[in-house]
Amino acid sequence: MIEQDYQEEQYQEGVTSQGDKMLARMEMVNNIADQVNQLGNMASNVASTAERVADLYAECKRVEAQTEQVKAWSQVEIAKTIAKYKSCQEFMYHTFGERDKALTKHYDLLDKAIAGNDKELIIAALRGIGGIVTKSPLEDLEQFAKLYEDTSQTLLDF
Repeated sequence: MIEQDYQEEQYQEGVTSQGDKMLARMEMVNNIADQVNQLGNMASNVASTAERVADLYAECKRVEAQTEQVKAWSQVEIAKTIAKYKSCQEFMYHTFGERDKALTKHYDLLDKAIAGNDKELIIAALRGIGGIVTKSPLEDLEQFAKLYEDTSQTLLDF
């Protein structure tokens, strides 16, 4: 009986130690499962982060392309503005130069008419001077500048 009790005790201890081992293994399996779940979550977070990085990279490239387009457009617009400025400057130079020549000739004619006491020539010279003086060359410049805004004027399209 002692032997039987001893064997039963041994059996109980074996069952208990086997149960403890089984519990320990189950706990280890649960820990491994938790770690696998954590790794899965981390992998999901990495994939999500990678996707966001890819989206940001694509957005960056799109903005860079737009920036290049704006730079190219601004260079064209600056060139157009410079061309318009130079054309208007040249227009004003020639307009006032022609006006100066015409006035000079009319004043020379007026001087000759006064010296010759020719009343009809004096009146004609004064009318010519008056016609030149009353017309503003700035009106012509305004019309000239409007041609730049007219897209049908291909000669002024730089």
